[in-house]
Amino acid sequence: MYHIAVVDDDAEQCAGLQHRIQDLIEPGMECCISLHSSLAELDEQNVDIVFADICLDGGENAIEEVMQLFSERPEVQVIYVTGHTEYCSAVYETRHIGFLVKPVSTVDLANALRRAFNRLRDLREQPFAVHFGTTSYVVRPEQILYVESKLRVAIFHCANQREIRTYMKLSQVASHLPDHFCRCHSSYIVNFDFVDALTRNNFILTDGTRVPISNRRWAETNDAFWRHAHSTED
Repeated sequence: MYHIAVVDDDAEQCAGLQHRIQDLIEPGMECCISLHSSLAELDEQNVDIVFADICLDGGENAIEEVMQLFSERPEVQVIYVTGHTEYCSAVYETRHIGFLVKPVSTVDLANALRRAFNRLRDLREQPFAVHFGTTSYVVRPEQILYVESKLRVAIFHCANQREIRTYMKLSQVASHLPDHFCRCHSSYIVNFDFVDALTRNNFILTDGTRVPISNRRWAETNDAFWRHAHSTED
């Protein structure tokens, strides 16, 4: 799942950009697009891609806000949108993946979105660090069989029966993981690469572990599983 935020104080332009982005998303790709009138609304929210209008109501400058909100969150892909070309140099004070000038062409929008998704996929394949107590651990996505949430602790069940624990919500964990991981239950994320079989209620993994599938998530989980299965055949 990718979370995309569109930030513009003009509600009509905000909704218009949302629809155009939705039309460009590949079939089967799980995305949630939210609309905001201010970048401040994204503080401490899980977000992957931000389309930010630079000049907002109340004198808010998106460049300054991006520096404050995302300077320590390199996983957030920022795409600036503006009708003022004089900002084309100032945006380089911040990390961003695109700069779009209104009226935004479909080609430019599609290219910026593609770059953002490619960057996110690259990041999610890379190892990342988590903390538990006084110890830091390196988590390697390719070694994770599944992730379990228990009493506010995320447990990474890895190859060779290794377990890594950290205090994280599963939604936060999911933001670090590649597309072949699926939230199949409120308390579980499964790695399709380690699935041997799918039943109506469980995934059966290569080590024999059964990972439950909730009724609420069955349809989307089943669809995601078969998309992954067909993609590996290509």
